[in-house]
Amino acid sequence: MDVRFSHSPPLRLLAVASPVSSLGVGMSMLRLAFFATVTAVRVAQAVDITTVGANNTRQGWNQSETVLTRQSVPHLKKLRAFAVDEKVDVTPLVVGAKLYVFTMASTAYIFDVNTGAQLFKRQLSLPFDPRTNPGQMDMWGVYHSWGVSSTPVIDSGSQTLYVTAFGRPSATSPNNERNNMLFILDANTLADKAAPVLIAGNADNGGGALANGFTTPYQKMRSGLGLLADATGHKAVIICFSMNGENPHGPGHGFVVAYDVRGLSRAAGFSPTPAIWNTTPGGGAGGIWMSGSGPAIDGDDLYLATGNGMDPGTAAGNFAESFVKLHYAPGAAGVNNGKPSLTVSDYWGAFSDFTRADGDQDLGSAGVLIIPKRGNLIGGGKDGILYNLNKDNLGKNSWDPQFNLPFVATYLPDPPNGGAGLPTSTVVDPNWPIVNRDRNLPMNTPTGKTVHIHGTPVYMETATAGILYVWGENERLKAYNYDFATQRITSFRAQGQEFASGTGPQGGMPGGRLIVSSNGTVPGSAVIWGVYPPQGDANSHVVHGALVAYDATAAANGVLTELFHSDTQPENSLGNFAKFATPVVANGKVFVGTFSNAVVEYGL
Repeated sequence: MDVRFSHSPPLRLLAVASPVSSLGVGMSMLRLAFFATVTAVRVAQAVDITTVGANNTRQGWNQSETVLTRQSVPHLKKLRAFAVDEKVDVTPLVVGAKLYVFTMASTAYIFDVNTGAQLFKRQLSLPFDPRTNPGQMDMWGVYHSWGVSSTPVIDSGSQTLYVTAFGRPSATSPNNERNNMLFILDANTLADKAAPVLIAGNADNGGGALANGFTTPYQKMRSGLGLLADATGHKAVIICFSMNGENPHGPGHGFVVAYDVRGLSRAAGFSPTPAIWNTTPGGGAGGIWMSGSGPAIDGDDLYLATGNGMDPGTAAGNFAESFVKLHYAPGAAGVNNGKPSLTVSDYWGAFSDFTRADGDQDLGSAGVLIIPKRGNLIGGGKDGILYNLNKDNLGKNSWDPQFNLPFVATYLPDPPNGGAGLPTSTVVDPNWPIVNRDRNLPMNTPTGKTVHIHGTPVYMETATAGILYVWGENERLKAYNYDFATQRITSFRAQGQEFASGTGPQGGMPGGRLIVSSNGTVPGSAVIWGVYPPQGDANSHVVHGALVAYDATAAANGVLTELFHSDTQPENSLGNFAKFATPVVANGKVFVGTFSNAVVEYGL
């Protein structure tokens, strides 16, 4: 998230007038005064959302939202839908008055957020049909085209847009020939700033190469791209990969790829030669998908979570089902084409798939967030458990350095469980889910449904404390208190009113995708936003989606106050839910990608 300052007057009041009704001039003036108060826009400050999760911390917190507050959000309405050529399954980006949209047809768009006008459009690669064999990548048949499936990233300083796409190399390529491509574009026009790059090569730590062409299992790009800038100002584009299929013995691996930006721009002494790190060089799988979130970045360190595969407890040097910290080092001109490096600095191995009753319990089903100034790394996975780690000492095979014991966060289970805030010195009950891993399988949960976390938790701060939000599947949004002094998630705070996928017996995925906005720590300005499927399983079917907003800090009897719901008025309907598109809140507007071939814009 970038904050820009203009030279316009520091404050402008927008008044919405209404006709004089039978209640008289007094009511009209009251209404006008209300809108003048709640829609004050500080035009001197504008926010750019250039990456998924608002910024590199992946906290999902826009701290500079002055328009959408507790008072104004109940008056939100659907302004327009930006029509595109296919499903939108990544997060839109916003820079100034430009809205960037990317589709599963591998098409990039730039729209004007104020007029709705399409400014630029470009198809980057040729999509393929993921439903058919050979090369089937969508067992449910939800996607008809596959293209841009990772949220791109924008370098505001150089006005460069980095986009990855998975597609056919040429018009004559068969459906099962597919390449992973990186495009380096002018953020103003979508024109090439440098030639596209085939993302390829052998892993520096061994174990194989990235899959391209006809090689299977195919790589899958889900995790959002990252843009790293180290202490010297050198930048790198970070790309994470999962794979199609997750055999912990192989074939197929997760990868992290880092390109020195000087190599992408072909600076003297540099060429596009990436660092490539394999998550499981001595095993298989370990994909990095994080439900579309990107790696958290702090200086030249990267933090991420991996999924099913060969874990470090089973085979040293493999990092499936782990939180991992990687260190990035830039290349040097004229040395190995300026190739950078990625090395493991630290990790925490959460568990092994080989001892589970169900081997598909990805730790990496949700992304991670960091709180750099306080030292936390927070994440969770399909067990519905939240982990609060010390980002500077992840613990490797022990939870002793963690700030509190892991705890079930997506629902409020009957004891024994182990509540939020317990210190790591607590004597644990052997039936707690952090010990008895299978206790959170559907047959053991209160509703008999899955409790996965798919959307990355989000975090905000008031003047005196932090609040963490998570919305697991088949449940309501949950909020937890965070204490600055102890760095611990201390207690349950409140929950939302809406159940993701409804309350019927079937249940579904993926829960809610969250973002939080506020005007710093100004009381009454914080709003927590979620996009979710009100009914049905959005993993295996295309289903209706909804946008809901709650007061982020105020609650009554443990229930958050609902401010807006897109289903309350038919004209505000969102359309079909997008599995991996997180809402964006910027400059008094909300943008949501959908499977209705559109991005929907809400405003006042």
